[in-house]
Amino acid sequence: MTTDARELSVGQRALWLVYRIAPENPGSNVVHGLYLTPGLDLDTLRRAVPLVRRRHDVLRSRFVQTEAGPVRVVDPDLPCEVAVEDVDHLDDDGLLTRCREVGDQPMRLAEEGPLRVVLLRRRTDCVLVVVVHHIATDFHSQRIIWHDLTEAYGALHDGRPVDLPPLTGSYDDFVARERSALTGPRAERLSAYWDRVCAGATAATLPTDRTRPPVRSFRGAAFSRDVDGDLAGLLRDAAAAAGVTPYSVVLAAFTATLYRYTGLTEFTVGCPASLRRGQALRKVVGLLVNTIALRASWGPETTFAEAVAGASRQLAGGLAHAAYPFALVRSDRRDRDPVVRATVSLLVHQHDDDYTEERHSFTGHRIRLLDIAYDEGQFDLSVTLTQYQDGRVAAEFGYDTDLFDEETVQRFAGHFLRMLRLACTAPDTVVSRAAMVDEAELRDLLTLGT
Repeated sequence: MTTDARELSVGQRALWLVYRIAPENPGSNVVHGLYLTPGLDLDTLRRAVPLVRRRHDVLRSRFVQTEAGPVRVVDPDLPCEVAVEDVDHLDDDGLLTRCREVGDQPMRLAEEGPLRVVLLRRRTDCVLVVVVHHIATDFHSQRIIWHDLTEAYGALHDGRPVDLPPLTGSYDDFVARERSALTGPRAERLSAYWDRVCAGATAATLPTDRTRPPVRSFRGAAFSRDVDGDLAGLLRDAAAAAGVTPYSVVLAAFTATLYRYTGLTEFTVGCPASLRRGQALRKVVGLLVNTIALRASWGPETTFAEAVAGASRQLAGGLAHAAYPFALVRSDRRDRDPVVRATVSLLVHQHDDDYTEERHSFTGHRIRLLDIAYDEGQFDLSVTLTQYQDGRVAAEFGYDTDLFDEETVQRFAGHFLRMLRLACTAPDTVVSRAAMVDEAELRDLLTLGT
């Protein structure tokens, strides 16, 4: 057996540390399930999966601890199995539950690598579950994996050559670029910027239902909230009117809600930033995302419009310095207090993210991407808004179950979406005096006081 050891990125080393602390915890498993009817051809699928893993060496790597530190060992002999479960006895709800159970199984990074593929078969349909540990993937990487898998399956099914374009870069290129950014004057400038952002800052911390445990368990849960159909258009129009990105409006509404919950006039939140700079890394699978800390400041007369402008400035500065790994920002803190406890992100689904038979190569199948929550519990609260090509907006709320009951986070979700609507429709509203509750919730609150 031949092996090839590679250096880890800073983000990978941070995730490896979390894995070493809690190897049985599935909180870093990224899970997607694709429902297909009729079912897939198993032999074709078992030929397609190894082709995808061979194309992306991070997927055929074992992650191991050595005396010199953790490394990624590229192992061409790593087994690449497609596990099969016949689940005719499960209805649709049971099938979704089983998908989540597959995603909750811990990964054995040193023995099996970061990829798991399971086919759940019924007589007339199936679900293809792909689980990748976050140490080897990010949101955009998941797009790439599914694209390559569907292309490979479709070509093999039709008897065509699998003709994926050659990669122009590798994850090792990213690691080398990161290493270069962390040496010399540029590293000093990046570090100094984050020192200024985080100096004296407090991570936004919601009131909890339970006392924070001394050791984080990384146990979490998540739920989705329907967003009113007109909000996507309102968000797009409000951003255009203010001359900012839609994410700046989302960020302002999120921090406005935290401001009203906590009373803090200055605090930090986090957002994910892509590190795919340049064409060479566009099709590379790996952890190419970094959390950046954004500092929000509030006064009693701050309006939503002012908050949006401030969020846009903070975002521009943070993105310009995103090459400095979040793990180093945390380790640079002398007081060791968390930099970020709550995160918010806005994902925009591209044309290729709509998993339909017209746009993907699972020939002759009806296809639907299942909503399987993952990555919850990594922060106290993680909010993700997703804009789809058809205009829909979905909101997912992940939370640490050591700290919160679902009812508490559901209430926060309602308040956040109301603040987002106000930021879009009434930007001159003073945030400290904005109505966070609707008439029904106000009646309930008044009833409690009688």
